[in-house]
Amino acid sequence: MSPRGRVLFGMAAALAVLASSACAATPDPTADLLVTAPDFNEFAGDANNPGVHAFLERRCGTLDCHGQPGHAFRLYSSGGLRLPNDAGLISGGGADTPAEILANYRSLIGLQPEETNRVVAHLDPPTSLLVVAKPLALQTHKGGQELATGDSGDACLESWLVGEISLRACQDAAQVP
Repeated sequence: MSPRGRVLFGMAAALAVLASSACAATPDPTADLLVTAPDFNEFAGDANNPGVHAFLERRCGTLDCHGQPGHAFRLYSSGGLRLPNDAGLISGGGADTPAEILANYRSLIGLQPEETNRVVAHLDPPTSLLVVAKPLALQTHKGGQELATGDSGDACLESWLVGEISLRACQDAAQVP
């Protein structure tokens, strides 16, 4: 048998083994994934701290960015996409609702839940997450580079992800247009 035939045979055998082992366990669609996530209250903010949410809404939640239905990382905001509600809130009117803030938190955490676990556990750096890497231009981002390493937005987001939120950075980032 020619060397090329042996390689092809070896690949076919390997594929057969992989295919048979892949069928060994059927995924459970009802199983839950436990995600260790950064603090929701620090994300949402309060009267003393705007939180991570205010910064993300201001910088990323507009209708031409992540404030539109087609994005995997979708942000609801008073100035952008709104969740359906009974108050008749439309873009540009009314404050963010608690449901919108929670939806934004879930959108961020749900983007890469397994990797978020690793970042929160300090096994991987925050830059391994798309929500950090893309605005820093470490990966291609349709909106271009939105953050610079170490600026207030980057410091707010990364410090929150590792459980050491910089309130000052989040306050400053929420003010940047």
